[in-house]
This record gives sequence, structure tokens and C-alpha cells, in this order.
Amino acid sequence: MTVTREAVAVPDSTGPTIALLRTLRRGRARKKAASAAYWIYLAGLVVALYGGAQIASAYHAMRHPPLPTAQTPRILHATPAGLTALALLVLLVLLRDGLWRGPVTLPQPGVDWLLGTPVDRGRLLRPRFRGSAAVTVLAGTAVGIVPAAALVALGLGGHGVGHVLRLAGVAVISTGLLFGLGTGTAGLIERYPASARWVRRGTGAGLALAAVLGGLAAWAALGRPPAVLAAVALWSGPWGWAAQGMTALAGGPAPWWPAAIALLGAAALAALACAHHAAAGVPGAALRIRARTIGAMSAAVASFDTRGVALAYGGTAGSRRARLRIRPPRRRELVLFWRDLLALARAPARLAGAAVLTLLAVGLLAVAGRGQVSLVPVASALALAYLAAAWLCEGARLDAEDTRRSENLPFRFGSLAWWHAGVPGLVLLAVAGVPVAVLAVVTGDPWLVAFLVVTVPVLVGGALVNVFRPRSHPDLFGGVETPVGNTAAIMVLLWLALGPVLAVGPMTVLLSGALRSSRPAELVRTVVIGGGLAAGLGAYAAARARRLRSE
Repeated sequence: MTVTREAVAVPDSTGPTIALLRTLRRGRARKKAASAAYWIYLAGLVVALYGGAQIASAYHAMRHPPLPTAQTPRILHATPAGLTALALLVLLVLLRDGLWRGPVTLPQPGVDWLLGTPVDRGRLLRPRFRGSAAVTVLAGTAVGIVPAAALVALGLGGHGVGHVLRLAGVAVISTGLLFGLGTGTAGLIERYPASARWVRRGTGAGLALAAVLGGLAAWAALGRPPAVLAAVALWSGPWGWAAQGMTALAGGPAPWWPAAIALLGAAALAALACAHHAAAGVPGAALRIRARTIGAMSAAVASFDTRGVALAYGGTAGSRRARLRIRPPRRRELVLFWRDLLALARAPARLAGAAVLTLLAVGLLAVAGRGQVSLVPVASALALAYLAAAWLCEGARLDAEDTRRSENLPFRFGSLAWWHAGVPGLVLLAVAGVPVAVLAVVTGDPWLVAFLVVTVPVLVGGALVNVFRPRSHPDLFGGVETPVGNTAAIMVLLWLALGPVLAVGPMTVLLSGALRSSRPAELVRTVVIGGGLAAGLGAYAAARARRLRSE
């Protein structure tokens, strides 16, 4: 054996490897093309069946633009800030895509077999980036038709087909460039993993800015804010540049919109060029994590496992060291409350999101109760509150996924549904209790507090029913043939969303009737039926937990 200190020259096998890959993939090319054609056909069929009327009306509106109405000036005033907020949200989604997927990805076999070989990363990864960027920009141009059609339908499309086509063209170009900027920046995020921390921290600031822009749009629609605020929104960043062309052609104040589109185009081209150059340096660890995440997410989507999708997405952030410590209780009856409370305290984003949804639900119910009570706002408010309850049931969800996790607890598995209802119920009551108490004092209606005390257990019970749902099985997707069709879709829907159906539906009817009526008998009936519904949902969740344990 000869030992040398000189570097050993490793032959470059890029050319033969890529040629071999092309040969091996040639047999699958037709299958992939046939699969893509099938999905395109299926998507077109669904769009034609369920959106054909809307597409036809939008096409007719573009050929014959509707005349402005009395509300058109208000919409025009809200257009600058509103379009800017939407563009900012789209850009945030594209940037967040770089955290878990990104424009440069490899399939799992490619990650396993190619990353450890002497293959030129540039020739391997840059074509991937070019293909992903092209698809994303094309998707952006297609998305640009949506705001253009909305502006035309709202009476802001001018008086002729030429003006409508000009508006649609500017919208398509602006959104395409915005998607290109987002894709290029996502590629740089993927190349430099250290930037992911700043993206996660900046997401909250971006959402806050989008909320401010949305509030400014509402102010502009209802009042007359200073004109300088619209200019500040339109020049606040690339998201504002993307909105200027549509704003100007709709009749809004954006005289320098060609310069804004030019700036957006320059930024998009610079981001794409930098990301294309940097694609060759994407770390192998990042490619492995993304391949594993995409595989797990695809499997979860195929099995309708929403929890699996969330876990796959959250797994890209890695594990975080817990800083908050809560001393364990001395009484064993409190151990499950302590564990659920600790899980929420160590996930402040989940707790904050549930609090925001709860406050939004209370505000929507307060608005719905002022005038003629309708089922739609009440159902929307209860749906938001149900989502908050579902987010707070993380401890129960972990026990349902792995029944061995609770073997050392001093409780039977069937009774865990009752114990897990404690922390979510108390959190929801604490968050919603203050505004509801204020409303009860202001309106002089103490029944609002009683409605809250009844509604929260119902929503938590519905969330627990969904948590302890049975495992999926092949018969679920086969359905049963009936004279009116196959029942597979209904069975899958009930398997996925039986909890909100049993909780939100009945409570919508009960609360709507109670808010309409001031008779004590009606109010007492709402409280009694709501309490019985909460007890029934809790018992049903416990029964589902017992069946889940026996599977």
C-alpha cells in the first residue's frame, strides 16, 4: 500500500452520470407525461364543472365591462392598500416556501445516490432551478388574471375591451414578476440556511404590515384618509410596486407605475440570476431535509392526514430547546393538565394563534348580534372558535397518534378525552371571557356569559371527537353504491370533519335563535340543549378513544 500526502485526483463523472440518468428516466417519461396530462384534464374538468359559470361571467365582463356603481368610488379608494396587502401576503407565501421546499429539490433516490458522488452540482441542480422558476412564473401570470377580473367586475375596467386587455396585461406582468422575485429569493434562502431564521422572524412583521395595509384599505373604503398614505403603501416595497400598474389603470393614484414595474422587473431578474448562480452551492443537508419533507408531506396528503402535513412542514424547522419550565404537580390527578399546559407554553405561536382566532370569533359574533342575525356570520364565528379549540388540543392529538404514550398515566385511555378538555376549555374561557363580560355589561345582557360557558365545551368536545377519530382503512375510500351515487366522498368528509359538523352546526342554530330572541324560555332552552350537546360530544369522544385503543 502506498501512502502519499498529495491530493488524489477524483475523475469528474458528471457527463456519464447525467447521460445514465437520462437513459434510465426515458422509460418513465411517457408515464410521467401521461400522469401530468391526467391531472391537467382532471383539474380542467373540475374547473369547468364548478367554475364554468364564473368563468363565463368573467369573460362576458371583460368583453362588456360593467358600468360603475355607487360603491365603485369607495372600492377605488381602497384599491392601492388592498392590492398591496394581497401582494405582500403572496410574497410571504413564496418566501416561506423556501424554508421547507424551495425551487431546488431532488427526489429521494437522487439525494441518496447522487449527492455522495463526484458530480458537478451546478449541472445537476441548476436545471432544476430553471424548471421550477419557469413553472412558478407561469403560475404567477395565470394568477394575475384574478385581480384583473375582480377589478373589471367591480366596475373599474374602463369602457372598452382595449382598456380591459391593457389592465389584464399589466396585472399578468406584475404578478409574474412578483412570483419571479419570490422564487429567486426563496432560492437564495435555500442556498444560505442561516437566513431561514430571519425569514421566520420577519414573517410576523410582514403579517403585521399586511394587517396595517388591510386596515388602511378599510379606512379608505369607509372614510377619507390622507392621500399620502396611499402613496406610502404603493412605494413601501416590491409588493407595492406590483400593485401600482393595476391601481393606475383602474383609475387610482399611481402616476409612476411604469417606473415601479421596471423596478420590480429589475429586482426579479436580479434575484433569479443570483439564485441561479447560487443553486450549485445548495448544501446537501438542505436537499436531504427537503426530499424527506416532500416525501412525508406527499404521503400525508395521499392519506388525507392533515396532522401529518403539519408535522412534515414543522419538522423542517428542527427541534427547539424549551426555555419555559413548569414544576410538575404533586397530585397525580393534575398530571395531565400539567402536561397539556406545558405543551402549550412551549408552543407560544399555537397559543397566540388560538387567542387571535378566539377574539376574532367574539368580534364577529358581536357584529352579528347588532342587526338582523344571520346564520352565515354566526357559523363563521363558531368555525373560527372551533379552529382555536382544535389548535389547543395538541396534547390529546399526541396521545391519539401514539396510544402507548399514556400507558404510565393514572387514567384509563377512554377517560383521556374528558381530562384533555380541561386546558383548552380554560384557555378559551379566559381569552373570550373578558370581551364577552364587557359586552354583557355594556348591553345589559348577562345571558352572553351563559352562552359562552355553554359554547366553549361544545367546541372543545367537537375538537376532541375529531382528535380521536379511527384509523383510515381502504373501505373508507371505496364507499357504498346507492341509487343516488357512491358514498365515498361523504364518508371521507365525515371522517375528516365529523367534529365540526357535530359542534358548529347545532350551535349555529342554537346561538342564532338565542341572539334573535329575548324571551327567557328561548335562552334557557339554548343553555340546556348546549349543555346536553357538550356532554354528548364528550361521551362520544371518550367512546372513540376506547375504540381507538382497541384497534
